Amino acid sequence: MSSHNTQRPAVARTRVEAAFTALAVGDALGWPQEFISRKHHIQPTASFRDWERRGGGRFYPHTEVIRAGEYSDDTQLTLAIARSRLTAGSSWWLFFTRNELPLWTLYERGGGGATKRAANCWLRGVAPWKQPDSEAVARYFEAGGNGVAMRIVPHAVFHADADDPTPLLKDVVVDGAATHGHPRALVGAAAYAYAAWWLLRAQHTVGFGELLTVLLDTSSAWGSPPMASATKSGWLEAATSSLRDYEKLWNDVVEEMRQLLHLGIKGLEEGVLSDDDAVLDRMGAFSREKGSGTVSAAAAIYLAARHAALPVQGVLRAAFALGSDTDTVAAMTGGLVGALVGSDWLPPEWGAVQDSHYLRHIANKVAARLKPEGAIVDHPVVTSKVLETIMENVLEGHRDDFDFGGTRQARVVDLYRLTPSAPTVTAAGWQLATSDGQTLYVTKIGRKSKEQMTRVAASRRPSEPPAQEPPPCTEEKLEVRAGGVKLTVSNFAASAAFYERLGLAHTRKSNRFVQFGALSLVDAQTALDLSGGLVTLEPSNRRNRIEIHVSDIRAAHTRVTELGAGPVQPIAELPWGEHSFHCVDPDGNIVEVIEKRFSKEATCRR
Repeated sequence: MSSHNTQRPAVARTRVEAAFTALAVGDALGWPQEFISRKHHIQPTASFRDWERRGGGRFYPHTEVIRAGEYSDDTQLTLAIARSRLTAGSSWWLFFTRNELPLWTLYERGGGGATKRAANCWLRGVAPWKQPDSEAVARYFEAGGNGVAMRIVPHAVFHADADDPTPLLKDVVVDGAATHGHPRALVGAAAYAYAAWWLLRAQHTVGFGELLTVLLDTSSAWGSPPMASATKSGWLEAATSSLRDYEKLWNDVVEEMRQLLHLGIKGLEEGVLSDDDAVLDRMGAFSREKGSGTVSAAAAIYLAARHAALPVQGVLRAAFALGSDTDTVAAMTGGLVGALVGSDWLPPEWGAVQDSHYLRHIANKVAARLKPEGAIVDHPVVTSKVLETIMENVLEGHRDDFDFGGTRQARVVDLYRLTPSAPTVTAAGWQLATSDGQTLYVTKIGRKSKEQMTRVAASRRPSEPPAQEPPPCTEEKLEVRAGGVKLTVSNFAASAAFYERLGLAHTRKSNRFVQFGALSLVDAQTALDLSGGLVTLEPSNRRNRIEIHVSDIRAAHTRVTELGAGPVQPIAELPWGEHSFHCVDPDGNIVEVIEKRFSKEATCRR
């Protein structure tokens, strides 16, 4: 171990801030290129950009616009680990597996398959190595991806004051086992954690390529096989049962990691003629193994060692290495160069990364090694029921805070549109803000019912494709009913209490909406969110909102548009699957037209 680190002051908070910020920046810069092949060419840039992400696979295809600077699962899970240590202290692993991981399934963006499968196990209250399905257990122990290495920077910070890295490496393996079982995931994470720990502690000018040499010289430390006493109950036994001689496999992977580090040193020995892409290629960063924990760790360590003097270049090289796991390697590279250099090198435009203030805030808390005050408490366990309650609050469009996992509050601050890529798919999204300052995105993806598809098909001529304009409405076709009056109110609680005191019994009620038969009350802010801009918070604009039910939303939209009485919003799909549009009547009242299924006895009116 290097003698440079014997006498040194506490870790500078600027380094921790930079590590968290640069990790998120690398994530946000690299994410748009994650699935772009090497055949393409994109000019590297330090500026964030909007981009369109496809998701949902074959069965729920849809697209969403990812706004400039938004991060993915790499940063989300790093923050989850940081919160776990800050909230639960020595019980951080229980909090991570019982609260943070299950809760993450609700708001994850770009999560890897192994991590999502494991998180769903914890949501059911089952450790992934204790699943009753032997094939599922085998799949867990085959998971050797970079989903562990990408999230361990907080551990390195918490242990940066310790001269002995053993407790750090134990925490990393225990953390990793929550989601991944193969040594490639855990060895890669251990090597990366050691690199971050060493850089945070370094008080000298780190030489060109020195980090790679240090990792090779200390492989007996970060490569030590996990012992039964250092793992969770039954884990090592299950590992040995699934992968036979687990210790031998572990040692083989450590040697594999050493060979990858040697490739990095060989690349540096080529000097200025060295081609980063060529070195990464030899490491396997563009191969089918590109998402391996060992490959990703080696790539990030190499780029940080090579570009320590110009850290921006290190992050950009990773983020635009098309054909590699761009977001994760760029995030991991950012975490290392930030830990080494501090924050002076960060370009001003990187301050626009998602949740920049929150990143700095939590980084400073981690740097201070803040621990929970008072006695250890039983922290809430996130179950499927907890997630269902959160989604109910989200669907109701809460502007007030609601419970989010037992230790934080959240509120809906915006709706954002997802675009289904198939006529059978429904997609809706909400932006949430947590009480501690994080931005989360929650989506609800589903399929239209047969009844919905039948109604859509019935509204088109047999030869007409879905994208064409609707046919002219007919008297026989369009059924209309008065759905009731919605009053937009400023003080929702007081207004609801008034009508309840009068004796009206509500048929539906939430914190933002109450229905008394034909009369409904809607909170003003919620009305604003759902009206497409026709409602504002100005008292003169908060007019009565009339609700009309129709059997054919497209026919009704055509008819109202032809009248030319006032603004007419496009037809929109509501988060719960119904279709509606807003318009203004001649007196200035807001009218919400909603498509409903009528009985045969319904009366057709003009």
